[in-house]
Amino acid sequence: MPTLVVASLVCGCSASNEADFHPRQSHFEIVTYNINWGFVRPDEVADYLLREAADIVCLQETHRHWEAFLKARFSKEYAYMAFYESAAPGGIGIMSRYELQDAKLIDPNEGWFPAVFVRAKTPIGFVQILNVHLRPPLSEQGTVSLGAYFSADEVHCKELEELVAHTTGDEPLIILGDFNEDEGGKAMRQLVRSGFTDALSLYDRYTNTWTWKTSVGIELKNRYDHVLYSRHLACTAAKVTRVEASDHMPVVAVIVKNE
Repeated sequence: MPTLVVASLVCGCSASNEADFHPRQSHFEIVTYNINWGFVRPDEVADYLLREAADIVCLQETHRHWEAFLKARFSKEYAYMAFYESAAPGGIGIMSRYELQDAKLIDPNEGWFPAVFVRAKTPIGFVQILNVHLRPPLSEQGTVSLGAYFSADEVHCKELEELVAHTTGDEPLIILGDFNEDEGGKAMRQLVRSGFTDALSLYDRYTNTWTWKTSVGIELKNRYDHVLYSRHLACTAAKVTRVEASDHMPVVAVIVKNE
């Protein structure tokens, strides 16, 4: 969604690590993708998902039309799906090759959009997945305002605190989705301080995951989409793929067990 943008702050390593998308140890590939509720280019979204062939796909801004379309196209590839419809761009969903357990929708008090929590039975064991879509820095009327922009960091922290309370600390956890803030945002920094690692920052510290052309022709860009993982896990590769189907780009990460 369109928001005010400040320059991204760099976090993570001083130099990008060498990515390995096909590690020898047991692993799985996970994608986060805000596919845009406008439902403008569904075939291009589907083409990307077929090419990427990730094991778990976490989506934001879904609705009944996206759900019907994706189930029709991917019922063979993904035996397990959980979609939840919400007002306007608040829909959210997960498609998985692995069994999903304990799926539930979480409605935060602070945010606009719900999150979805599942436990996935992956090749490295059960992994908790929290798919989020944090509130954009807009006013209650959905308009750009300085007050909403400068209060967004605190709102995001409160949202995540509330959402993470639905997880358990003794099992691996991935928090991913559309954070509506970059690595320099307060919520992102808070997660890193608490022991989470931002996958994309390890392998690509610069590529934007969101672009928006304003009515006056100015193009806004930022890194709003993230995959963060707990200390139980490690990441051997992560990337942004340019897909001209949404204002967001998909982010993929390859996850292994932290030995």
